[in-house]
Amino acid sequence: MRQRGSVVTKGDIVRSVWDSQYDGDDIILEVCIGYLRRKLSSPLSDHGIETVRGVGYRLAID
Repeated sequence: MRQRGSVVTKGDIVRSVWDSQYDGDDIILEVCIGYLRRKLSSPLSDHGIETVRGVGYRLAID
């Protein structure tokens, strides 16, 4: 069974990582999430980042 955390919106992530004045493309965030997914997905890891379509992301733990 997977436990799921709270959903974090893309806007919340952008404001936390960059700042409220960031005017870049959302693709930057998606690329960074991809890097994080690769880092977290090891044979010994039980963590994963799930996409909540149209909302944002959440951390899932086995």
